[in-house]
Amino acid sequence: MYAVNIRVRPEELSRRMSEMRMWLDEYRFEPSTFSCHDQSFGVLVSVKFRVAQQAEAFAERFGGRTGRCPCRADLI
Repeated sequence: MYAVNIRVRPEELSRRMSEMRMWLDEYRFEPSTFSCHDQSFGVLVSVKFRVAQQAEAFAERFGGRTGRCPCRADLI
């Protein structure tokens, strides 16, 4: 799995999530998971992909950071 983490200000969350969904649909990328977590700076949006190139493209488009995550799905 390849994780992308994006920092979002709370007042921008709805708009940014909508932009992400439209972009994912346009490119027909299917993330494995999509979650949001409150943090001291705002909201951390975490998106995981099975395909590295999809994670990299998503991170580049939305200003996120990528990394390989040691998930159980990697063991299957």
